[in-house]
Amino acid sequence: TRQLLFSLDFIQSAMRIDDPFALEFAYTRKMMAFLLFVPDPAHVLMVGLGGGSLAKFCHRHLPRTRLTVLEINADVIALRGEFEVPEDERLAIIQADAADYLPVAEGDADVLLLDGFDASGIAPAFLDRDFYQAARRRLRPGGVLVANFAGPRGWWTQHWALLNKVFEKRVL
Repeated sequence: TRQLLFSLDFIQSAMRIDDPFALEFAYTRKMMAFLLFVPDPAHVLMVGLGGGSLAKFCHRHLPRTRLTVLEINADVIALRGEFEVPEDERLAIIQADAADYLPVAEGDADVLLLDGFDASGIAPAFLDRDFYQAARRRLRPGGVLVANFAGPRGWWTQHWALLNKVFEKRVL
């Protein structure tokens, strides 16, 4: 495998060299469960590129879907080729802070995947009611938000509580 690490505490992403489009981690396979609710999304917006596992998988298996990936870290984007993330008009990778990017438009995504982490865990900018409200406004009617809350429960319970408020207790 080829791995992306921000520190020795966590593996941010992993790619099987013999199958670069496979979802190596169980959490990425679980995040794809959005397809049960939105089987043919026109636009998937992702926060966090990492090694591009989700972007590559969606690009390969959702050929009619436009993909937009927000990544704050230029160094992560620079590793795009090492992780075989395709260059294609359907896949836009934008260097931006999601907290700044999400509020600039509304109703343009069928699915929003939140997988933004730094060396310490979940991106601190996410822990904000305005962030989750902007995320909700980005979704079209019937849209789905999927969030990766890795790590000890104490790290993500506040995020869970904010999501429950913003999404009116319709969180699974």
